[in-house]
Amino acid sequence: MKITNTLSAITLALSGLSLSSHAQLANNSDNWQTFETENFRVHYTENYKQWALSSARELEQVRKLVKQQQGRVLQEKVDAYIIDSYNSANGFAVPLSNKPYMALFTTPPLSDSIIANATSWQQILVLHEYVHLVHLAQQSRSKLRNNISNWFDIYEASQIKGERWVAEGYATLLESQMTGTGRLFNNQVEAILQQFARQGALPSYEQLSNADDNFMSGSMAYIVGVRYLTWLEENYGKETLDAVWTRWSAVKNRTFHQAFNGVFPDSAKNLYQRFVAEYTYKAMTKEAQFSSLDSKLWMDLTGYVDAPTLNPSGEQLAVVETEIKDGKAKVTLNIYSTKENTEKAKEFEKNTKELLAKDPLDIADKAPEVFKRKQLFTLNQTNQRGIKNPRWLNDDTIIFGSTSLNGKNEFHKDLIIWQLSNNQVTQLTRGENLRRFDIAPDGQSIIAERSRYGQSQLVRVSLADNNKGTVIEEITNASTNQVYDFPRFKPTNKPTESTELAYLVSTLNNKWALRVKDLNTNEELAIPLPTDYQYLSFPEWSKDGEYIYYVAGKHGMTKLYQYHIANNNLSAISSGEQAVTWPTLDKQNNLLHLAISANGPDIYQVNLAEVEKTAITNTTIKTNINKKQASKYLLADASMAVDETLGENSNYGVGPQEGTITLGESYYSASSSMFELGYKSGDILERFDWQVNISQDVFDNILSGYAGTVRWQGWPVKLLAHGYQFDLKTDKQYSDALAFGKIKEKGLFVEASYPFSYDTFAIDSFVQAKYQTLAKEDSYYLSAGFRQHWSLDKQTWGIKQSFTGQFMLGDQDNQASSYQGSNGSIDINGHFNNFGLGFSYTWAERSKDAGNILSLGGYTSTLMQNKAHLNKKLTPELAFYQQIGNDYQSYQAYIPFEFGQLFYRRHDMNEQEQIDSYGISGTVNGSFGFTGINNISLNLGIAQVNPENSKSETQGWIGLSHQW
Repeated sequence: MKITNTLSAITLALSGLSLSSHAQLANNSDNWQTFETENFRVHYTENYKQWALSSARELEQVRKLVKQQQGRVLQEKVDAYIIDSYNSANGFAVPLSNKPYMALFTTPPLSDSIIANATSWQQILVLHEYVHLVHLAQQSRSKLRNNISNWFDIYEASQIKGERWVAEGYATLLESQMTGTGRLFNNQVEAILQQFARQGALPSYEQLSNADDNFMSGSMAYIVGVRYLTWLEENYGKETLDAVWTRWSAVKNRTFHQAFNGVFPDSAKNLYQRFVAEYTYKAMTKEAQFSSLDSKLWMDLTGYVDAPTLNPSGEQLAVVETEIKDGKAKVTLNIYSTKENTEKAKEFEKNTKELLAKDPLDIADKAPEVFKRKQLFTLNQTNQRGIKNPRWLNDDTIIFGSTSLNGKNEFHKDLIIWQLSNNQVTQLTRGENLRRFDIAPDGQSIIAERSRYGQSQLVRVSLADNNKGTVIEEITNASTNQVYDFPRFKPTNKPTESTELAYLVSTLNNKWALRVKDLNTNEELAIPLPTDYQYLSFPEWSKDGEYIYYVAGKHGMTKLYQYHIANNNLSAISSGEQAVTWPTLDKQNNLLHLAISANGPDIYQVNLAEVEKTAITNTTIKTNINKKQASKYLLADASMAVDETLGENSNYGVGPQEGTITLGESYYSASSSMFELGYKSGDILERFDWQVNISQDVFDNILSGYAGTVRWQGWPVKLLAHGYQFDLKTDKQYSDALAFGKIKEKGLFVEASYPFSYDTFAIDSFVQAKYQTLAKEDSYYLSAGFRQHWSLDKQTWGIKQSFTGQFMLGDQDNQASSYQGSNGSIDINGHFNNFGLGFSYTWAERSKDAGNILSLGGYTSTLMQNKAHLNKKLTPELAFYQQIGNDYQSYQAYIPFEFGQLFYRRHDMNEQEQIDSYGISGTVNGSFGFTGINNISLNLGIAQVNPENSKSETQGWIGLSHQW
C-alpha cells in the first residue's frame, strides 16, 4: 500500500485544506436534511436550503454533460455536503470509487481571487469537484481490486492515482472548457505566470505537485497544470490524453506515468520541460514589446504581501506580510514609515568606506535600488486566524479582518481594532461574516461586504459608542445571485456629508462590474471599462475624489486604469508588463501599487504627473461573459433556481451508512503484539457510527478478545457505548509484571457528554457508567466529570492548557464494599518561537476499602479503549499490571514537536518503587471523513524504562487502532 497515494485521496481540495473530519467541519447536531435526486444525495441544514437544492439541479446537469464529454460516468450515487466551515471559498472531493462524496463551501470568492473568473461560484465549484470524482473515482476494471475496494476503504484510497497536478490540472481544464471561464482563461493568472516565466521561475516537474514554502507553490498544480494539459491536447490530441485515463482504470494496474508513457512519445516530465520552454519563449517575446517600466521600486519585500494602505497623514503604510516556513504561515501586520530610510543609506555608505579603507582593491556591494523603509509597529496574528484588509480609522487606529470562532465549528470573518499607541487589540464584531470593508469619512460607521449562507450583501456597521460593532443597516439585499466586493467611500472635505460609494459587483453569468452609488438617492453610475476586459478588481479613489483607479485585465495582462468621472475619460497608466494589484494614493499624488514576481509582490510607485497615459476610447459597461473559448460541451447558463421535482427531501437521520473492513496491528515490546480485524460503519458527519472487532495476539496468544462500539452524535448530548471481553495472560508478557496468570474481563461502558466551546475555550462535561466482570467478580462504577482545554497563540509565543477531572462511585462484587475515587490530569505547555516545553501531572485515587483496583501499564487499542478503563493507567512502555494500588501519580516534562514529544515521566503507585521513563513518542490521528480513516490512531515510540530497584529496559512500540 502506498501511503502517498492514500494521502492524495484525501487532499483533493480546490484550495489547501488540513486533514480534519466532517464532524470538525460541520456541526453534526444540527437539523440536517437530505435532498435525494436520481444520482446525488445533497445534505444541508436549513439556512442553506436554496443553495443546496440549486446545487442538486446543477449537479445533475453537470453529470449529464460530463458523461457526454468523457464517455464515463459514476454509477454510484454521490453524496454532496453543503457547508461553510471557514467563511471562505473552497471545496473538496474524496474520490472513493464505491462511496464518492464531495463538500461544497458556499462562500463565493472575491474579485481578486484566482477562482473569481466564473459564470457562478456554485457552477464552477460543482463542476470542478464532480470532475475530480469522474476522473479519479472510476471503478477498476479488475474485479478483484474493485471487490477489495468495496470492502476495504484504506485499500481503495491507496489505489487512487497520486499526481496532484494531474488531478487538479484536469479538473481545472474541464472547469474552463465547459464554462468558457475558470483559471485557464483568467488574465490575472496569465499575467502572473508570464512574469514567473520571464524570471525562469516556473516550477520544475517535481515541484508542480508540491505545496512548499515558495510563493504561490500551492496554486501551481492548478494554474500551471491546466496549461500543460492544454498544451498536451493541442500538440497530441484530446484522444491521446483521454487514453491515459482509460489506461488508469484497466485490469492491468498502472501508475500515472505507466499510463502516460504508453500513449505519449515521451515521459510526462520531459514533455513538461518542452512545454515550459515554449511558454517561456512566448513570454519573453511578449516582454520585448514593452517599453521601460512605468513605475519604480518603492519597497522590496519577500513572501506574500497584501493590502497596502496609507494612513490619513500619509506618513505610515500598513501592509500584511505572510512568510511560509516549513509549511506554516507567519502572518504579520506591519507599519512602515513612508520616508526614505536615510539612516540605512548612511550606514551602507559608512560600511562601504570602511571596507575600502581596509582593502582599496576590494569591490564593494552594489547599493540596493531602494533601502527598506523603517518598520514602526508590528502585530502578529492570533491563534492562526489571519489578518486581512486593514483600513485606517485615524493615524493611531487600524481596523482589519480576521477569522473568529464562536461556538463549535462556527468560523466567521470579523473585524478587529488595533490601537497603535498602546498596542491594544479589541474585537469589533463577532459572527458577522464581514470580509472587505471601508470606513466612512466621518469615522462613525463601516460599510462591508457580508457573506452568509452563500448570500452576499453590503451592510453598515456602527462605530458609535452606543452600538459599536452592530450591523445597523443593510445597504443591499442578501442575494445568491450577486457578489459584492471592495466598497470604497469617495473622499470629501465634508466627512459628515459623504454619500458616494464605489464598489464591485458580480452577477450570475456576468463579469465583475464597477459601480458608484449615492447612498442618499440610490442613484448608480456604471464606471466604463476597457472593451473585452475579463479581470477587474482593486478600485481606489483619488484624494480629491475626481478620479477612480482600478486594475483590469485583458489579453493575458493586467493594467492600472484611471477614470476621470466628470470628463468621462479612461486612461491606462501602466503597460501591462507587471502583474499589478492594490493601487493606493499618497499625499504627493503618487500611486503606490503591488507588482507580483516569483519572489512575491513588491511595492512600486507611479508618478501620476509624469507617467505616460494611454487614452482608452473603446470602453464598455456591459458585463456579459464571452464564452467563445468554451468547448462544444458547454454548460447552460448558471442559475440559482430550485427544482424540487428533481428529488425528494427527508431528514438526514443516521445519514448514508458506509461500511468497511478495518485492520489494526500493534507491537508493544513491554507487553504483547496484537492483530485486530473488524467491521466499521458510519456516515460522513459522524452522527451515527459503530464498529465490531476481534483482537488476537497471533504470535504468543498473550492478549485476545472482542469488542463493539456504537456512538450517536446527532444531538447536543453525545452518546457512546462500548462493550468488550478479553483474556490477558499477565505472566506471559514480554516484560515482567505481577503474575496473576490469566485474567478474564468483560464489561459494558456507556457515556453521555455535552461539549461546549467558545473561541479556543472548550469544555466537555460527561457522565459515565460501567459494569464489568473480572475474575468472576462483578463490579460497577458511576462517574461524572469534565474535559477542558484552552489555548492562545501569538505566533512568536503561545500557551496551551488542559484539565480533566472526574469523580466516581463504585461497588466491588455487589457487596457493601463500595468505594469512591477521582481521576484527573493537568497539562500546560508553551512555545517561544520554535522551542516548546510542557509539563503534566496525572493522578488517580481510590478509597482504601476499594482494594488495589488501580493497575499501571499496558496500551490502548480498539479492544481496550482508554476512556472505558478508569482503573487502568495505560502507558505503553510498561506491561499490563506491572503495579497495582489505590493511589497513582505521574509527573511529566516534555518538549513537543509536530507529531509527538520528547518526554521524561515518573510513575508513582502508592509506596511502591518509582518508575522513571524517558524517550520519544508520537501520535497521528486520522479523522478525515471516510469510514476507514475516522477515529484511526497511529501510536509509536521508544523509551528507556528505569524502575527504582529493578533493571533498566529499553521498550518500543507501534500501534494502529481505532480510538473512540
